[in-house]
Amino acid sequence: MGLTDYQLGLRDVLDMAVRGNGGLLQVTGGPGVGKTSLLGSLKEQAAESGAVCLMASGFADDTAIPFNIVEQLIWSSAFTGELDVVARWRTAGERYSEAEPGILRSLVREISDVLHRIAGGKQLIIAVDDAEHADYPSLMCLLHIARRASGTRTLVVMTCGQSHQLSAGTHGFHELYKIKIDTLPESGVGHLLERHGDADLADRIRASCHAVSGGNPRLVKALLRDHLQAAAGGSETDVTVGAEFQETYRGCLLSHPALLQVAQALAALDRYGSPWRVASLLACGRERATRAITVMNSAGLLEDERFRHPAARFITLETLSAEDRARLSAKAAELLYADGADPIAVAELLVTADRTPDQKGVTVLWHAAQKNLDHGRTEEAIAGLRLAARADLGRREHMDILMALVGALWSSNPATAEPELDRLMAAIREEFPADIPEQYLCFLLFMVLWFGRFSDGEEAFKWLSGGGGTDNASSMAALRVTRQWAAFLKPTLIHDFPDQASSDGEVDGLWAANLEHGLQLSADELGMEIGHFQDPRQVADFSPDTMHLLSPSNHFWFAYAYACRMVWALAARGEAETADRLCGALFTAADNLNMKTPGAVALSMRAYIRCRHGDFTSAIDLAGTALKSIPPRGWGVAIGLPLSVLVAAHTAIGRLDEAQRYLHYWVPKEMFDSVVGLEYLRARGQYCLATNRPYAALNDFMVSGMLMDQWPVDFGALAPWRIDVAEAYLHVQEPAEAKRLALEELELSPDRPLSTRGRALRVLAMAEDPDKRRLLLYQSAKCLREHGDRFELARTLAELSQDFLSTGETQQARATWHEAQKLMDECGISAQHESRRDLVVDGAESPADARLPEAAGDTGEPEESEPAASAEGAEQPVLSEAEWRVATLAASGMSNRQIAKSLYITVSTVEQHLTRIYRKLSVGNRQELSRRLWQLIGATGSSSC
Repeated sequence: MGLTDYQLGLRDVLDMAVRGNGGLLQVTGGPGVGKTSLLGSLKEQAAESGAVCLMASGFADDTAIPFNIVEQLIWSSAFTGELDVVARWRTAGERYSEAEPGILRSLVREISDVLHRIAGGKQLIIAVDDAEHADYPSLMCLLHIARRASGTRTLVVMTCGQSHQLSAGTHGFHELYKIKIDTLPESGVGHLLERHGDADLADRIRASCHAVSGGNPRLVKALLRDHLQAAAGGSETDVTVGAEFQETYRGCLLSHPALLQVAQALAALDRYGSPWRVASLLACGRERATRAITVMNSAGLLEDERFRHPAARFITLETLSAEDRARLSAKAAELLYADGADPIAVAELLVTADRTPDQKGVTVLWHAAQKNLDHGRTEEAIAGLRLAARADLGRREHMDILMALVGALWSSNPATAEPELDRLMAAIREEFPADIPEQYLCFLLFMVLWFGRFSDGEEAFKWLSGGGGTDNASSMAALRVTRQWAAFLKPTLIHDFPDQASSDGEVDGLWAANLEHGLQLSADELGMEIGHFQDPRQVADFSPDTMHLLSPSNHFWFAYAYACRMVWALAARGEAETADRLCGALFTAADNLNMKTPGAVALSMRAYIRCRHGDFTSAIDLAGTALKSIPPRGWGVAIGLPLSVLVAAHTAIGRLDEAQRYLHYWVPKEMFDSVVGLEYLRARGQYCLATNRPYAALNDFMVSGMLMDQWPVDFGALAPWRIDVAEAYLHVQEPAEAKRLALEELELSPDRPLSTRGRALRVLAMAEDPDKRRLLLYQSAKCLREHGDRFELARTLAELSQDFLSTGETQQARATWHEAQKLMDECGISAQHESRRDLVVDGAESPADARLPEAAGDTGEPEESEPAASAEGAEQPVLSEAEWRVATLAASGMSNRQIAKSLYITVSTVEQHLTRIYRKLSVGNRQELSRRLWQLIGATGSSSC
């Protein structure tokens, strides 16, 4: 038979071996496509047919050892005694040269006789895997046997990855069979999966499995094992890539060192890999690199010179030692830099190499960090900046890198920024009093104040105050924003602050441009009018460098700081809806850049605004998310903002255990020198009032007032401490002090939000005589309605309902109380809460006391055992109009004599009415009477009156 070249299946090969057709069978295919499996099946078939099967494998490291393959063949037989002559063959083979071909021919014939003697007249099958790695003497021996095997019972089977490596030696063969094992198509992958799994699973994951494995049978089976282990019985359509796949992929590469080297180079180059770049990286011929890549493509290990799955690239890189990977990465970085590749790709390689960069490397790392920050890849930017900071740089360049690094770390996890902040402070100390831009000092001041490092803050402030270069627009703009941040983080610092005369409320077109550039949002998305140009000539002062337009991430800081300033200004003016929309825009902008800390601050500010307007459920969700976004230590003094919201909101809706849990969080003592400390004190004071600790609450509120009195900026609109103190005075039965403070707040109220005026009017109403109370409560409700503060309005309406009830106006009392209930529902206060009324009504009685039975007449039964007054269709006790008037006055705390005087009846008549009332309502004292009346007022049926 002449030379044939055709495709044969595994069964054809085995049949050929059984029939005893002699010759040479050459099996080619890529790593893992099934060559080794074919030889294993061939050995099993030979055993069944009684043939003698000798097997060996070629290894790249053993190609220089003469007769290594022959030695393995003898070892695989039962005739190991023949190994004695191998040493002689090897010695003779080492003396072999092209000038002495007779020696090798003589050895080959002798070896052929030995192998046939081992067969003992039976059919002989010699199988060699990876024959391209066979040593030359062994290969000559195998070809000699195969050339003379035609018509005999001897079959030589050799597998290899590249057929042309054996083509020269097989020229002129009479019986040459070739099998090329290709990867499986998608349908073949499905059949293989079905054979080892089930039809439903094969149909689901067939496409995904083919995409990851490229149809390589070994990889397909490994993926199936991973998938069955991870998602047995699941409905997933994406195959699981796990440890089995990784180990199998590694095995495919390790068994072919030449391919492994090329794969490692491709893994290092990643998406920039190509045959000519691989050749340059390995200092080898381009033809060799192309051939290896073609083999891996055909074996399913690659697809168009790219790894089919990230796990494949990862496992390829793992085959490199740390030193080799660093060397390869450094060389690849040089190659890509010379080709003008993307700085991000070069920077990734430089970071992997982890070698101190030169000036070119620093430039690449800087540009890559800016691009990474612009696209939200903060961790990659941080890694590049850390490496750049190790270089030998000038002071200004070193400060630039440290500044960017501190900013990136703060935006991702502030707790990691402090060590670099120390280095930045040291660098500026060495440089000062040289000309350091105000933007640097402003940024530094913000950072040290954030962490409560007030001594460093005072030092930075001195540098900023003594700089003198504040006559340009960029410096003035930076100072305006920094002054606002300093006012919140350390208000005492802003005495004699540069640019002190500037109006904090000023909004012009330049700031509008700043917001739109930095937040990447339109005016419609910001949801607000942000100004107009006051002087068109100002534009000339804001060059692209001044406006920080080099990248979105750089400009974001300026815009973000100014937007936060606007949020607080809007909140102080009571423009909650606009402030809320701006907080949403701030969060979106931070989230787009993957900046966790600015996003957490935006969420906290939004939660604060929602809490101020009674949306407690939303406030809790937002503040809780913000608190979890970054580690507690990273919050610095700002941790008081989300904590104060969580404490205040949980207290407002009666979840006192939850409020107490957040009060147990550790907070830095420096926090109490900031505005967020005021909010924390207020929230803690409100919790103390709710838990019947009015003097502790009074102390927290008074401390807030004392702090604000020492500060050069009035934060009364954000923290109206006088009202808080007045409410505490009401709880300790000192209405005169409460009235005085409420009147003081009302004198300031033209400059305060309507909610502040509404609260002050309610406190004043509760401190005034009963005959003046109703008008003040009406005025309070009007202010709070206009402002949209639902919780405070509910509190006022509850007091107004109480006032109606005290005069026997039960219809008005019921209507007002039902409106208050509706508002409480909107605020998230549960209708089932046993102290719902107490949560919104001022007075000395606390929710804790309201739940305790009276010492006298205590039945020992819980309140829930009382008949429910609100159940539809239930029988309600009926009080006459006269009885209602007496009952409401008695419940309000008036004595029998005061009731008689108020209603112009005798004390005896009052006593008779109360006897009938107690009997009808099944109560034993006035405290129980008060709670029972509120149950009746809250009832939906008219029979309660």
